[in-house]
Amino acid sequence: MRERRNSLEALPEVTEPPKSTLRVLGSTRAERKWNTLLAYFLDPSQPHGFDADLLTTFLNTITETTEADLEYYHRDIETVQVETEISSPQNNRLDIVIRSPGAWFVCIESKVEAPEEEGKLRRYLKDPHIGNEEKDEYPEDGHHYVFLSKEHRPDASIDEFADLYWEDIVETFQAELRRSHGQYPNRSTSQLQDFLSTVIRVTNMEDDDFTETQQEKVRLLSEYRSDIEELFEAADALRERAIERWPELFLDQLDGDLWTDEWHYRYDDYREYGCLFRNGWYLDDENLEPTVDHEETTGSTGFRLHLIHMIRRKESFRDGKLTLILRSPTKVELRNEFNSLYNSDRWQDQLKPLLNERGIKNKGNMRNYTEKTYDVDQSRLPESYFETLATAFEEHIPVAKTVDGIIEEALNNVKNQ
Repeated sequence: MRERRNSLEALPEVTEPPKSTLRVLGSTRAERKWNTLLAYFLDPSQPHGFDADLLTTFLNTITETTEADLEYYHRDIETVQVETEISSPQNNRLDIVIRSPGAWFVCIESKVEAPEEEGKLRRYLKDPHIGNEEKDEYPEDGHHYVFLSKEHRPDASIDEFADLYWEDIVETFQAELRRSHGQYPNRSTSQLQDFLSTVIRVTNMEDDDFTETQQEKVRLLSEYRSDIEELFEAADALRERAIERWPELFLDQLDGDLWTDEWHYRYDDYREYGCLFRNGWYLDDENLEPTVDHEETTGSTGFRLHLIHMIRRKESFRDGKLTLILRSPTKVELRNEFNSLYNSDRWQDQLKPLLNERGIKNKGNMRNYTEKTYDVDQSRLPESYFETLATAFEEHIPVAKTVDGIIEEALNNVKNQ
């Protein structure tokens, strides 16, 4: 286990990076979303503030990194149209089309994760149309086809489609942003960088320190799982033995002045529930008179309210957590009245300051009224569990005294109906 600790300490401290917009929307690998964003940034007519800079950079990248013989004049940029999902009369739908009418066009088939559909590129090539426009309206040397994909995925199945990679786009767009020295609108720059961060993540262009660290921790978990399970089993064994005599262990840690004759605990077949209650919190089924015997509270009128520490939960020792809840499990008329009074403004004015001061959650539902979870020092179990229980009990005493008044009023209301 010392070896495991050394291995964990050797790993760098990393935090998960912020999610990109596409990741938040669950569209990290959605091709249409990628195409829409890419086309938006390439289109000079869009109000992003990049004008034609990204389009020019993109076209230059095609020329420099592929075998496409793409030649264009800068005056062509003024008339360029950028569109997505363009369908022809032959029902061929192109992902992105960039065209300077009557001069040249670039048809782009884009892939993120999905493989190339068999025969699709050839259908695009043979189709006499781009959308509703005939290809014959363009000179033969103005026809260009690009297959855009991740670098380490299969290239285009036919030579007429030049292979371009998302990694190329990231590098050339990032270079353009560096050259700009802040001349573009901040919002558009942030949007572009957000999109590029998604591309980087999906194409594995950049080391993901967070993921790598978590993977290394999982590897350590696999390597040491049997040892860890053995330690958890030891914690469970201590918990099982502690359940058998929890009242004794609890009272040993409690200041004697705090445990008075007003308090009781259940030590019966339900001892793993860890119930603590005051005089008047258990009322018998016959006349709603105080009792300490929970069996007398069962029936159609009997009432129970107690502070329950969840020692039966494995997490209490496995995770070092102690949860103390004020609970009433009896579904009777008195509980309904108690719940109504507990949540009334009059009693809440008294309860809220007490609960807020102690960090106790004010739940107020029909079954659970208050709840607080405490950290337990696992290195000193089981003693530390009962030290923490003693602390929790002391914190709840002022709350319990206020609850006495709510029960008394609820009981009077029910009896007088």
